[in-house]
Amino acid sequence: MTRCRTKTDPPYLAYAAPVGTQTPADAGTTPAVDGRSTRWDEHRRARRHTIVTAAVTAIERYGPDALTAQIAELAGLPRTHVYRHFDDKQALDLAVSSHIGAQIGERIRVALAGRGSVRAIVSASIDEHLSWIEAHPNLYRFLAQHAYAVRLSGSSDAVDAKAAFAAELTGLIRRYLAVLGADTSPAERIIVGLVGLVDATAAWWLETGEPPRAVLTAELTDRVWVILDRSARELGLDLDLDQPLPRLAP
Repeated sequence: MTRCRTKTDPPYLAYAAPVGTQTPADAGTTPAVDGRSTRWDEHRRARRHTIVTAAVTAIERYGPDALTAQIAELAGLPRTHVYRHFDDKQALDLAVSSHIGAQIGERIRVALAGRGSVRAIVSASIDEHLSWIEAHPNLYRFLAQHAYAVRLSGSSDAVDAKAAFAAELTGLIRRYLAVLGADTSPAERIIVGLVGLVDATAAWWLETGEPPRAVLTAELTDRVWVILDRSARELGLDLDLDQPLPRLAP
């Protein structure tokens, strides 16, 4: 039986829940888990994923202020159905930011997996960051407009380009400092400063279009090295920009 919505119903009660699912009225009870509820959970996860990926496509196509109607059209849903799966626009924006941030983190992780010198590792990570921004300018602008709290505790909570970039670099620097016998506690604050430098320059570069990416990567690599070298010396380390770093355990 379809339930009529009242003025006091929250948005997610705008439709009838299938038999076997728990509603707010059932809170405090322990419903039996059956195949129907499991299938409905899977359906909701799939529908949320469809909406998020449609939002990413809409942002790429229409810009960082893409409309809900544009997202719904790409998802193949009526506009009103979008917020059956997200509490509000902010919740959808957060889900989209998290989705994009996870993809950026994976790309940076791959770039950092290579062995080599400080120059090679820093240059590869900066170039990967700039490459993603160059390929996805509207997604980057969206993340800049919807920057959420940056949490670099090693969890998967990094949800914007800068946070994802910083999270991967912080983890790597901590591992190298540990291998070199140095204090690992300054790693996060060193990286936050470096990523701020790189990301602010990247934002400027996105709007100006100059210089070429390879030139900017080389310039930023040199600037980052100045800060890394000073920080390493304060920790009692003498690094060489072009000497291979110690191998890390898998």
